[in-house]
Amino acid sequence: MLGISLLIATAFSIGFFIESIVGFGGGLIAYFILGFFIDLKTMIMAGLYIGTCSSFYIAITDIKNFDKKIFLKSMPIALIGTIIGVYAFSHLSESLLSIIFGTILLLLSLKIIAFDNYELPKIFKNQLILIGGISQGAFGLGGPFWVNALKNDFLNKSQLRTTMAIFFVFFNLTRFINLAINKQLKLELFSNILWVIIPVFISIKLGHLLHLRISESFFKKLIGLVTMFAGLKFGLKIFL
Repeated sequence: MLGISLLIATAFSIGFFIESIVGFGGGLIAYFILGFFIDLKTMIMAGLYIGTCSSFYIAITDIKNFDKKIFLKSMPIALIGTIIGVYAFSHLSESLLSIIFGTILLLLSLKIIAFDNYELPKIFKNQLILIGGISQGAFGLGGPFWVNALKNDFLNKSQLRTTMAIFFVFFNLTRFINLAINKQLKLELFSNILWVIIPVFISIKLGHLLHLRISESFFKKLIGLVTMFAGLKFGLKIFL
């Protein structure tokens, strides 16, 4: 288990370093790496613990930039989606979840690589927030959908970064509660990876120090390519 814990620590440290710079992508990159070594549900459970702690750290270190109005306005729709997503995670087979997961990743990669500057009509805003909630509840990947739906509402990158972190903390706590009710929590896994959050916190701090000084373009394209390969891997896993 120590080897798996070290792998989880490395994958999420790399992922959240980049997320601290661009505002999302931590889970995408970590899942891409971990998908070669551990099963989907274990990987997502690890992401639930690490993602919650990491997002909490990001939030408290820059809480002055939290936009409560945007959060409260979007919360009801995202909450409905999150509950639906947790139900899907708890009741669907791993093979079906893998195909859905891969499809979501491929769609995200297409958006990041080819249509990053394309603005969806505002009429789709609530739909994106709902889809983000479902994706967050099932896989912990609501961020790209929420960022795309809400990014123009924020005054600056720091406000987006902190408010998104509050989103992740709140809706991950919702996931914890619903997974506990459905008896899906892997407490033994959590106990084995408690220490992993320390190197992840260090990576987040380094990313935060750099996030205002680095161009996001390179990292966004990198996330897009990694997401595409991860989508192909998970989407085709059932056939391999």
